[in-house]
Amino acid sequence: MLNWKKAIVIRAFADTPDFLGGTDFLGSLDDYSRVFNKARNLGFEGVQLYLEISTGLLNLSTDGEILNEIASRARDEGVGFPSLEIAPLQYSFTADDATERQKGIEVVARAMEIARSLGSSGVLVIPGYVGKMWDATTDQVDYCDAYERTLSALRRLTEAAEKLKVAMLVEPIWNMFLLSPLEMRQLIDDVGSPFCGVLLDTGNVTLYGFAEQWIRILGDRIREIHMKDFRRQVGNVDGFVPLLAGDVNWPQVTVAARDSGFEGYWIAEQFPYAHHGNVILQHTFEAMNRILDST
Repeated sequence: MLNWKKAIVIRAFADTPDFLGGTDFLGSLDDYSRVFNKARNLGFEGVQLYLEISTGLLNLSTDGEILNEIASRARDEGVGFPSLEIAPLQYSFTADDATERQKGIEVVARAMEIARSLGSSGVLVIPGYVGKMWDATTDQVDYCDAYERTLSALRRLTEAAEKLKVAMLVEPIWNMFLLSPLEMRQLIDDVGSPFCGVLLDTGNVTLYGFAEQWIRILGDRIREIHMKDFRRQVGNVDGFVPLLAGDVNWPQVTVAARDSGFEGYWIAEQFPYAHHGNVILQHTFEAMNRILDST
């Protein structure tokens, strides 16, 4: 029996229906406790924490005492932590500015230390972008430069990752970069460390591919899976829909994961509904049960 665990992003518990949720509702340690308690009561085994760069209770400067308390409160509720998510696109490995790239390396290095303190086995890494689909005014980065800069940054961080035993998990997003599972596979192999892998997002890759093919091609390089669904005909961010409402072929995805020997967290990346927002939590858990327990 494969060791599959059901988790959910902490932003799913937000009190507003903003796109991608938010963390403004996490102003105190008691707020974290309430999330952990609710998650476990719903049946989730893990919660993916979100690390801000400079704001909020959990950020790059959060001291060890608070980190230990967050971890302790999760343990008290019987909730584990998958990889730690770093606020995306607020740091960069791909930028043309070398100073900005160095800052990006420092952000991920610090995030790995925080993940170790929390008891999380990895950090979710979004290396930067070639362009942004949702913002045509964004300066383009040369694709070849983006690849080489990302590879260089991951290699530089490998020593720290191996020392801390915290994996760097690269996620494919809509950044006009790492658009093929073959390319993602090559990147991970070029880094060449057991502490560099992939966090596959099923919804993100559905715009231009098939999640089950990504799983088969990447194999054991995939350490965690973000569960999102997407309708291709919509073709923009409005195409992200609740689990089972989009074009992700969940039976094929789970078969591919089983055949690849995937073990670990399936993390629902869902956000509150516009009305009665917290209903998304129960709907998501029920959908995950149907998807994962029928395999």
